[in-house]
Amino acid sequence: MALSEAEVARYARQLILPGLGPVAQEFLRSARVHVVGAGEVAGPALVYLAQAGVGTLYVDDGGDVGAEDGAAWLYGAEKVGEPRLLSAMEALRGVNRFVKPRAYATGADPTATLICAGGPGIAREAAERARAAGLPHVVALADGDGGEVVSIPPGAPCYNCGSRPGSGAPPRSGAGAAVGTLGALELLLVLGGVSQGPIGRRVELVLGEPQARPTTRIPGCACGRSLGA
Repeated sequence: MALSEAEVARYARQLILPGLGPVAQEFLRSARVHVVGAGEVAGPALVYLAQAGVGTLYVDDGGDVGAEDGAAWLYGAEKVGEPRLLSAMEALRGVNRFVKPRAYATGADPTATLICAGGPGIAREAAERARAAGLPHVVALADGDGGEVVSIPPGAPCYNCGSRPGSGAPPRSGAGAAVGTLGALELLLVLGGVSQGPIGRRVELVLGEPQARPTTRIPGCACGRSLGA
């Protein structure tokens, strides 16, 4: 279905960007993205995806809003102690009326996944589930003053292949938001057809500067065996 006049007006500035346009915007509108997390990294990513016009956002977070979540762009001080899931969906409805925030639950049918988990263990588990389901996915993990974003289109090296160990330090001011928005951008490039698979890449944020490189498959990794490699 073609974009309505109201949608064209809402997305006018991004419709003129190279590589995008009405067809790519329609792809974004039809996308259903499972976002793992709704905290310091995921909050800015959710806002970015909603502003870009991703049609359905499945929010997946079982925690409560904490004081540190003020950096997540979604929560005011009055939300501390409330469920992040409900507060995030409420905030997203005010970001873009064309976007449907939903709670991720059994029966949800995402077309892609963005993983902004609180640690590498949870990120690996979520990434493996997405890979097994054949879904394009992006992992955004903050680490101290920076972090990493790993993009995994179907057939690309998995997150275990593309990730590199971090320091394990909690994200410092602004780092979580930067990594989250980079993760959202990487996913938008995949959803809009701008970034073609099966080539994955890793973007490392170092001292505020992103450094991107293609990912390579670790010899013998299960992600290669599943492709007959």
